Amino acid sequence: MKFSRFRNLFFLLSIVGMVALLGITFGYYNGFERSITFDGGIRLTIQLPKDMGREDLIKASEKAGLPGATARVVDYKRNQYDLEFGPDVRDRIRAEIEDYEKQQEATVPPEGEQVKKKETRTVPGEIEKLILPELGLTPENVISKAAISASYGQELFIIAMESLALAIVLIGLYLTFRFDFPFAVGASAALVHDLIFTVGFIGVMRIEPSVPVVAAVLTVLGYSINDTIVIFDRIRANIDDINQAAQPAIMDDAINQTLSRTILTSLLTLIAVVALIVGGATSLVDFAYIILFGILIGTYSSIFVASHLVQVYSGLRRRMKKARA
Repeated sequence: MKFSRFRNLFFLLSIVGMVALLGITFGYYNGFERSITFDGGIRLTIQLPKDMGREDLIKASEKAGLPGATARVVDYKRNQYDLEFGPDVRDRIRAEIEDYEKQQEATVPPEGEQVKKKETRTVPGEIEKLILPELGLTPENVISKAAISASYGQELFIIAMESLALAIVLIGLYLTFRFDFPFAVGASAALVHDLIFTVGFIGVMRIEPSVPVVAAVLTVLGYSINDTIVIFDRIRANIDDINQAAQPAIMDDAINQTLSRTILTSLLTLIAVVALIVGGATSLVDFAYIILFGILIGTYSSIFVASHLVQVYSGLRRRMKKARA
């Protein structure tokens, strides 16, 4: 198949897809789903009786006036769950505590009456008081409780962005060393293409940003570049001179020669990921969905985007050399 003939169509589809996903994420949803990991929040680890589960925690949270809670299995055998509340609930409870403390300070005890010791209230403690009666449990069922600050989330976000940028730069340097600079440009641009698509998918699917989500994105980039390198290696094997690499016929031959390998590898990997979605732990479902989408978009970019970007860059470089001459 002559893939190069339709490269402009592939570029157009990619642009439309990226704009659509980011447009829905930021235009319709006003950004990504708020995450306790990055935005801060409250986490309670609760051990439930054997006849209770995740749905009971969610229903109890709603009855207690604490909407938007998420529950994840921590230990199946002990039936322990992480019950998490986002920054909205945290800020609301904190405001209620501050109002209570102001009222206590403004209250003057009657003359001769001993001043009562002020009760220390915390956001995790107040949430515990609200949720436990709805579950019919006691404080002994709460394994741990913690407030996660927003500053921790900001630091984690910076680390995540630095990791993604470093991965793309190192991959680009490796490809420059192993192949040639135009290949590094094409592969790096394709990685950015996959990154934007994957980030847009996370936003549209309302997946909460977290450490496993960052790990999934990095995994997608690694999978995508693997397919791209296979095609680039075939191009190098088919040429005698590096200047031939960007020729459409050479590109098409390399893609066709590796097409069956690329499709079979993707299908087998998809089977493993689907098995993880169907039978894996709840905490791994978001990770698996991102990998599933990443395999599809990574395969697409390896076949239809990366090599054609090399052609475009090589063509621009030739025109610039002629203009200077």
